[in-house]
Amino acid sequence: MTKLQRRAQRLRMREEEPVTFYWAYGSNLSVKQMKRRCPDARKHSKLIVPNGQLVFRGVADVESIRGGGIQGGLWRITRRCERALDQYEGVASGLYEKKYMRIRTHADGEEHRVLYYKMTSGGVAPPPELYLDTIIEGYDDFDLDLTFLDEAVQRSWNSKDWTQHLRQRHERRGRPRLASRYYVPIIEEEEVKS
Repeated sequence: MTKLQRRAQRLRMREEEPVTFYWAYGSNLSVKQMKRRCPDARKHSKLIVPNGQLVFRGVADVESIRGGGIQGGLWRITRRCERALDQYEGVASGLYEKKYMRIRTHADGEEHRVLYYKMTSGGVAPPPELYLDTIIEGYDDFDLDLTFLDEAVQRSWNSKDWTQHLRQRHERRGRPRLASRYYVPIIEEEEVKS
C-alpha cells in the first residue's frame, strides 16, 4: 500500500467514526429515513428535552417554553452523516441552523455535546401528510408518546401564522390527519359478541 493510499484509508476511517450525538425530533426520528440518508448513523435512545415544545412551520421545529417537553431520539453520527444532515436540513440556504446542547447519559454518566437543528424562520403551519407519516414512523421506532405529536399538529392548525413560503408549501401538499387517527384499535372476536 502506498503512502497516499494509507492516508486515504485513514481519512475514510475517520469519516466513519461516530463523533457526536444528534437529537432528532421530526422526520429524522425514522430509522428507515436515516438509514437512507445517513447509513452510518446508529440509533442510541429516546431523549425528552425539558422546557420546550414541538411546533410545525410546515416542517418540524422546536421552541422554548417553560414547563414543556419535546420528545425526540438520539443518534450517534459520523462526520459524513453530519454533512448529509446539514444538506438535508438546508443549513447552507439558511432554512435551519445548527445548535448544540449538553446532556449527561445514563449509560456512561458522562456529559456529551448534542447537535440538533433549529429553523431560522417563524410562522406556524401544519405539516403535509407524507411528512407526518414519516414522523409517526419515527415515534414508533423510538417508542415515543403520540399524544405530544397530536398536540403539536393540533396547535399548528389552531395557530396558523402563514408566511408566503408556508402558504405555498401547504397548497402543494394538503392538510394532514392527526397522528392518533393512523392507528385503529384491534377488536378481538370475543369483544364483538353481543
